[in-house]
Amino acid sequence: MSDPADPARTGVVAGRVVGVLTASIVVLSLLNVQNESVGQIRTAVELVGIDIGGSVTTYFWLYVVVAAIGRYALCYIVGSLIGVAYDALEEPSVSVVGLGILAIGLVDGFAAYVYTSNTILAGAYSLAWLCYVPAFYHYLGVTESQWGETRRLGGE
Repeated sequence: MSDPADPARTGVVAGRVVGVLTASIVVLSLLNVQNESVGQIRTAVELVGIDIGGSVTTYFWLYVVVAAIGRYALCYIVGSLIGVAYDALEEPSVSVVGLGILAIGLVDGFAAYVYTSNTILAGAYSLAWLCYVPAFYHYLGVTESQWGETRRLGGE
């Protein structure tokens, strides 16, 4: 059974929190520019010349789902890696973790700005990452009885 205070496991949970937030941001931002996105998808399909069937609107919704899953997965993986780094650095202070998360958030926000040219959206991605720190420290202190019994496939 894994330890609930394991930093990598805790990083995954905190990463999921950020993943849900950033996935929500990407869905809302894409819905905000749906007409423009559908036009871009239509142009891309026409340029490629391959139409696998379905309407352009279907492609848009598929893009929204894939973007949300991608953001969630990215945060899940990065969250785990942050937890591993936390353990490797032998439990650094909250300020060190906070500065690391701030750096990650700023890089993510900068990438969003480069892609969208939207300062508010870039700020939203950066702020979403700041939620990692309280979530990480909250779950790091949780005991096995508070966490719940870990279930394994094929286990008892």
